[in-house]
Amino acid sequence: MEQVSSLKQMESQLSITCDKVITIKAKMEDFLFRAQRIASNMKNGMGNNDMMFGYDLQGFRRVIRAFSQELSGLPGLMGSIERSAAYDDKAAKYAQSVMRLSMRLSQSLRALHDTSLLAHQHIRTADHKIEAWYLAQDVEELVMRGQGLPTSANKIVIATSTPPSNVPGSTPPAGGAPPPAAKA
Repeated sequence: MEQVSSLKQMESQLSITCDKVITIKAKMEDFLFRAQRIASNMKNGMGNNDMMFGYDLQGFRRVIRAFSQELSGLPGLMGSIERSAAYDDKAAKYAQSVMRLSMRLSQSLRALHDTSLLAHQHIRTADHKIEAWYLAQDVEELVMRGQGLPTSANKIVIATSTPPSNVPGSTPPAGGAPPPAAKA
């Protein structure tokens, strides 16, 4: 029962984290569009009318660092669940949900990283470009933290859905018993 409750908690945490990543990605896309507009204005010889871009970029980098702290606890929690995972039909359903959410989180983080690199490429002002590069590095660190979550979740799915071989009524593995060893 403890396993089911920890998987439910992980499921809700992953769901909230995925929603936060989507929100952060929307803000990052806003920076990308603003950077494209500023670059276009500079290319056409028009002035930059977005004076708050640099300050907004710095503030957004602080948001990314705070989110990084939130995300840093997920791999440890997932590893703890993975180490204590055991066969349980009820837990298998929640483990599959955790697996789907961890895949979604990992893919969302990669998409966020791609968007941050695009924003960095479009920025023309040197100070802003440096800040955007640091931002892209922070997002890359997020990707690295979330990269192992699907693997751990898959191990949890396997552990919770595979019955141990000593349980009465369990089926033998596909292919039957292994052939006898050859005598030398």
